[in-house]
Amino acid sequence: METRKEGPYIAVVMEHGEDLVKNLKTLAEMDKEAHILVIASALGMLEKVKVGYWNGKSYEIHEADEPAELLGISGIITPQTDPNYHLHIIVGLRNGQVMGGHFIEAKVCNTLEMFLIKFDIPVIRKEMEGLKKLRFLK
Repeated sequence: METRKEGPYIAVVMEHGEDLVKNLKTLAEMDKEAHILVIASALGMLEKVKVGYWNGKSYEIHEADEPAELLGISGIITPQTDPNYHLHIIVGLRNGQVMGGHFIEAKVCNTLEMFLIKFDIPVIRKEMEGLKKLRFLK
């Protein structure tokens, strides 16, 4: 993974075979003073994708082992909380079907280009209704 920072902006390029979960944790470690890193945009391909659907008690897991186009991603990295990221993704499969949900894990296939914006809004995660929900400090 390569990164470049300028002001509140971070550009990220990930390479084939890299673990997206590991890279998200690395991004959180690289900017520990940040409160929130918002994923403004990301595109590329993923494989070995796992997403979840929250049924009110737990996540129902859906998987795609084949390479898939990253069609959409929405979420934040919160370096000072645990867990330190929360993403939802949509991927397009070879047959034209789409799959999406709460991001669980994936590997980069070919490349992934991601752009982040840093916000200094203090947050915590609080256990509520079986989830660690984001709450604002101050």
